[in-house]
Amino acid sequence: MDVLPRQTADAVANMAADLLLLEHYPRPERIRFRPFAWSEPAFTFGVSQAWAKYRAQVPAHYPLIRRCTGGGLVSHLDDWTFALVIPVEHALFAAEAMASYAAVHDALAQALQAQGQPVKLAPAPAGPLEFQSPDACALRTEPNDLVRSDDGRKVAGAAQKRTRQGLLLEGYVWRPFLPDCDWQRFAADFTAALGRILQSVPVDVAEVIYDQHDHESTWAKFNSREWNERI
Repeated sequence: MDVLPRQTADAVANMAADLLLLEHYPRPERIRFRPFAWSEPAFTFGVSQAWAKYRAQVPAHYPLIRRCTGGGLVSHLDDWTFALVIPVEHALFAAEAMASYAAVHDALAQALQAQGQPVKLAPAPAGPLEFQSPDACALRTEPNDLVRSDDGRKVAGAAQKRTRQGLLLEGYVWRPFLPDCDWQRFAADFTAALGRILQSVPVDVAEVIYDQHDHESTWAKFNSREWNERI
């Protein structure tokens, strides 16, 4: 598993970097993990959601960027975020969506429980799942999301995009619900747990230098009204 250095960027650059990780990574056969931070507070929303709905909810001074993954509205005001790409050769690529969410959130749970944080995976309800329209992701718990085991508040969630190039998961951990967490230790423990669960030893790699055209065109996509306001 290739582990990229944690970088800080704005919402457009972060969303572009995640898609580049899926579509243009130079070693497509490798699992790759990209932790990242935000240079300014922002909100993102799912690829199939309506722009006007969320623009009306989010204060005008915050950037609002459409992700390439699904889900609803996510606040990036105080979270710890990451992107993970599973290559097509890995068994988890062909598994059901709930299995990939469970794998990632199991690794998150292990890392947080190592510090005594009271977290667990949200259980799946008995019987068939009822459809729920994606909205504010932090306010709605799905099966295999990560929640506090004492009061049920949602701690972490993720969204995904599956293509012929791999499976991209974009995830977040809501830091205000995890007081006294050592985030530097968490980063190391989470990476190690992911490596165990995915059966791929984590290896630190340098920041990727992408083809200039691929980099600029992907950045321009997420910076455009055509993308963000297309629905």
